[in-house]
Amino acid sequence: MIIAVCDDNETEINKYCDKITNILKNDFTNINIQRYTSGKQMLFEFDSKENIPDILFLDIFMPDISGVEVANQLRVKGFDGEIIFLTRSENYWQPAFDVHAYHYIIKNDCSEEKFAIILRNAVKTVLEKNEDCILFSSYGETLSIRLRDIYYFEVRGRIIVVYYSEGSFEFYSTLSRLEEQLSQRNFVRIHRSYLVSENYIAKAFYNSVILKNNTKLPVGRAYKNIVSKMFKKGASN
Repeated sequence: MIIAVCDDNETEINKYCDKITNILKNDFTNINIQRYTSGKQMLFEFDSKENIPDILFLDIFMPDISGVEVANQLRVKGFDGEIIFLTRSENYWQPAFDVHAYHYIIKNDCSEEKFAIILRNAVKTVLEKNEDCILFSSYGETLSIRLRDIYYFEVRGRIIVVYYSEGSFEFYSTLSRLEEQLSQRNFVRIHRSYLVSENYIAKAFYNSVILKNNTKLPVGRAYKNIVSKMFKKGASN
């Protein structure tokens, strides 16, 4: 779980980072909390970051650029994480809705219990979204793809290509990492270069599989036992 706090007051940053850590410490073994002391800093680093935050706590009144404008620019860049505004004013509800903010917290007017409820609900929303979609980032571009739309992944050196219903997208990762991440989501490794959605396998043979879009992919020697049940199904057709 990656959470960012952006506020021009370092005391406020420390306070909210401590709150977040204390609330979630028993839920996650690894909470990555990113700290930003200005909106410009966050926007600059957003383009080069691989670890995009799932939840962003964002102060509205900052000297260089307002939190609302930061949120606007992040949305334009493709950020679809949960934004929670932190402010001392009640006058910015409408701009918050315009950037699809998850919540709007009035500083010093939100109890510890209420803050914990808001944070936990935001985490729940993130986890539910991640069950259905996966984010890919490359060269400053972030793409969210529904798992049900993904046909397969192909490795080309250090580059992974995901093939899905609307085309393809290249990003940096490893097939082993994706295999681990998607092991419970009906994706199967059929070759050292291919990870395939079982939902799109139309036929499986000893040396190859054919997808529902008529793509033919090879089956590696080390993975033939994995597709043996599919092979029987394909051989009988």
